[in-house]
Parts: sequence; structure tokens; C-alpha cells
Amino acid sequence: MYKILVKFTKKDRLKFISHLELMKVIERALRRANIPLKFTQGFNPHPIISFASPLPVGVSSEGEYLTLEVTEEINLKKFIIELNEQLPHGIEFIKAKYIDVKSKSLMSLVEYGLYAVKCKTLKAYTVQEVENILNNFLLKKEILYNRIGKRKKVKKVNIREQIREIIVLAVEDKNVYLKMTLATGSRGNLKPEVVVEKLVEMEKMQIDLEKTRVHRLQLFALSEDGRLISLDNIIK
Repeated sequence: MYKILVKFTKKDRLKFISHLELMKVIERALRRANIPLKFTQGFNPHPIISFASPLPVGVSSEGEYLTLEVTEEINLKKFIIELNEQLPHGIEFIKAKYIDVKSKSLMSLVEYGLYAVKCKTLKAYTVQEVENILNNFLLKKEILYNRIGKRKKVKKVNIREQIREIIVLAVEDKNVYLKMTLATGSRGNLKPEVVVEKLVEMEKMQIDLEKTRVHRLQLFALSEDGRLISLDNIIK
């Protein structure tokens, strides 16, 4: 048995499919490419495929990960070529490597996601104005958000501790481009859209929320000394 770590993208129109639909698309492509998949035991066997962190519908990404298990060793360069021939435009396998079959699950390793966020503003801002807004926002010890949990129970959550960094990439016309490093996976799941909502609510930033666009750049684990490490660098 062998375990393969795959990095892939989810872009264009495919960003609008659900995580369940994504799983089905990838599984069908693997079957059509005749990959020697390892299956679970039991009454309803299915391929052993595990994803790092489900991507919300409408969010594109160039840094998604999955692992899959195969029954025999295969050529990984050929594997990527053959899979991309079967996958629809918008999903692309870009990197693959063998990892220890006993390695931890991706979901247990992921702690942060890096996002590029485009905000359409209702007034023109300067870079300095946006930086001042962000500095004031991040100085707060509490940024409370009403999270709806199981049975539709509302729970107040302090999302400030889930924000590692927000920086301004650019300000052009009435578009503000931000880069956010937010808790994802085992540390929590903070959506960039929630942060933007809070900027509007707490800092009175004039943003058209419906036109916010989010793109995930990468997923990270944490090193023992607290540094961010991409998954393909931490898993051996």
C-alpha cells in the first residue's frame, strides 16, 4: 500500500460546486484514469481519499490538498498528466509525492489558510487609510461574532484570536485588495467574508459585501516554534 499527497487547484466555474460534488468529480476522474485505488473494507467500499480543509462554495483556490491510497506504486508524473486529462477545466492536479502511510491526516495538521480578498468599496480609500483601519481593528482584544451551531443555537465567538494577519496588497479605484491569514481546520474555520463583515460593522468601512471575492492561496500547518509551514513541506 502507498499513500500519495496531491496539491490541486479549484478555480473558475468549478468554485461553485460543493465539497461533496468535488469529491465525486475527483473520484470519477481517478476511476477513469484506472488508478489502482485502495478501497475501504465492508459492505459499501469506497476509495480511501482524504481532503485537508473543505473549501466554501464560491471560493476559488490554488492551494488545496488531498491524500489517496493506492495498492501499487505508480509513476507520479504520469499520474498527474492522466488525471488532468480526466478532470474538468477548473480543477487541476499540480503536484504529487509519496508520503509515509502512517502520516497524520491532513485535517489534523491544517491550522491556517492564506487568502487573497478583493473588496469593492463604496468610496475611494488610500492605502494609508485602509492600513489605519486595519491597525485599529487588529488592536481590539475582542471581535465578537454570532456563530450558528448545531440545532441553530447561536454562540458568541471571539474571532480576534483566529486572525493571524491582515495586510493591504493594493488599493485601486474603489477596489481594496487584502491578504488574510486566518484560522482554518483544527484551529477553527474563520471565513474571510466574516472578517470583512466585521470591518464594515466595527470600523464603518464602506464595502459592498455582495461583491467580496475570495481566493485561497495556501494551507499551513504550524512548526513547533510557531512558524507557518505549507503542507507539502511538513509531510514526509
